[in-house]
Amino acid sequence: MELFLEFLGAVALLLLGLRLIREAITKSYGVAIRRIARNTQDRVLPSFLAGLIVAVVLQSSTATAMITAGFASQSLVSVSSAFITILGADVGTALAVMLASQKIEFLAMLFLALGVFGTVAVAKKGPTGLFSALAGLGLVLLGLRLIGSASAGVSNIDDFQTVLSVMINYPFWMLVLGVLLSYAAHSSLAVLLITTGLVANGVVTPNAGLCLVLGANIGSALLPAVANLNAARNAKIPVMANLIIRSVFSCVAFFFVDKLLMTFGTSVQISMQPALFHLALNVLVACVGIATSPLWIGASKRLLAEDTEEAGALQPKHLDEDIIDDPVKALACAKREALIMADIAQTMVANTLQIVADNDEILRRHTKNMDDSLDTLFVALKHYIAKIMHNALDDDETEAALDILNFTANMEHIGDIVDRNLMAHAKKKTKYQIEFSDEGIREIRELHEAVCANFDLAVNAFLSEKAELARQLYDAKASVRDLERLSIATHIERLGIGVADSIESSGIHLDILHDYKRINSHLTAIAYPVLKASGEVPKTKWKRRKSTTA
Repeated sequence: MELFLEFLGAVALLLLGLRLIREAITKSYGVAIRRIARNTQDRVLPSFLAGLIVAVVLQSSTATAMITAGFASQSLVSVSSAFITILGADVGTALAVMLASQKIEFLAMLFLALGVFGTVAVAKKGPTGLFSALAGLGLVLLGLRLIGSASAGVSNIDDFQTVLSVMINYPFWMLVLGVLLSYAAHSSLAVLLITTGLVANGVVTPNAGLCLVLGANIGSALLPAVANLNAARNAKIPVMANLIIRSVFSCVAFFFVDKLLMTFGTSVQISMQPALFHLALNVLVACVGIATSPLWIGASKRLLAEDTEEAGALQPKHLDEDIIDDPVKALACAKREALIMADIAQTMVANTLQIVADNDEILRRHTKNMDDSLDTLFVALKHYIAKIMHNALDDDETEAALDILNFTANMEHIGDIVDRNLMAHAKKKTKYQIEFSDEGIREIRELHEAVCANFDLAVNAFLSEKAELARQLYDAKASVRDLERLSIATHIERLGIGVADSIESSGIHLDILHDYKRINSHLTAIAYPVLKASGEVPKTKWKRRKSTTA
């Protein structure tokens, strides 16, 4: 029993190290990584290398596939480019296995020391991502060393040898075990490193080890496919194509495992055979996949149904690329798409009261997902308007294009406030079973109703371009500000007299009021271009201070 616990602890240490590397790199260099993966549109070699590099850095082909699928869903990269990037990520993971499986265990303590002490030294001075990643690498190498020592002891246990001998005699079940382990661990890299350690220490035969490798290959492709089941079709196509090609090649290779081992012969060390086999398989899959990508993408498209109406809303509907050279028509299309963004953002804001008041977890998750639609449409609209502005536009057309950008940017910011702030407050309220006082929820409801009314006013002002509506919207800003101040004052009074619910909910209550005021500020910003076009320039506090000092 003690040996099994030691083995499980070593595996846990390996998984922890891989997770630490991935989180450290993603947190510190996530923007740069996404930029690398995104800036390779429709170029085979750059797409492949981007996937390879990102997978090596993140130590995860699954994470790379998820990032790439997200870009495909937002139409930032084509489906074919996403597929090639994922193929590159698979090769990158294979290279990471080769590097990590080398006999460099003596570096484990060095990397741990550098990582931990480096993190402590720079914790208050700058980013710690690199040192955290080094600590993670040290844990990976230490885990591998412990797996080797523990597996040697486990292999001598009679009961374990009996079970293992049964499994080894049925290679298909070893393949299935590889799929399950890879899926359960959410890391084919971890399974492959464990397999390498088991083979090196004679716990499993090379034949069984290669079957585990084949299963891990399928499992790593299965993870992003399952994770994207509810995503847009463009996100599902590349990961499904990857699953198909890897499953086909893994199944074919399964019937030739014995012959492949004979090919290795004595020229390759037994400890290196799983890692080398994994690398060779992924390089072969990548070469064939790149050369025949239309075949696998076509098969994936035939298996996947068209987006439902709900999923289709994630994609732009009115941005017609064929009329880019006609600015009047193109701007009209952009405005129609902007109104869809407004509908989504307005629904998100409307949902917040029920979520906050009733702890509606299902509606909270649905509302958070709606922010993905806003982000997708905003990115598509920015690119579309940028293309329009490449034409020779007159002053009115330029102003119209910038007004649409201003409007959509405010809608996107509103979605972010709901997603990152109000939904977080609602989750915290539910988690800690916090309740508002009757007066508190009434104040939140009044401010919510005022913001929703201004939302209608903002959309109508944008659509009609009427100065009268814009003026009403601008004047309503003061009303919302006064409502917020009154709510804060009465809330402080309740704290003073010791109302229990108000004391418990104070932080969340004040944050929600502030977030509603921020949303209203973004709505008010929509009035400025309309008022400016009509010759009216609102006198802001800044302008009044400037004129006073002058």
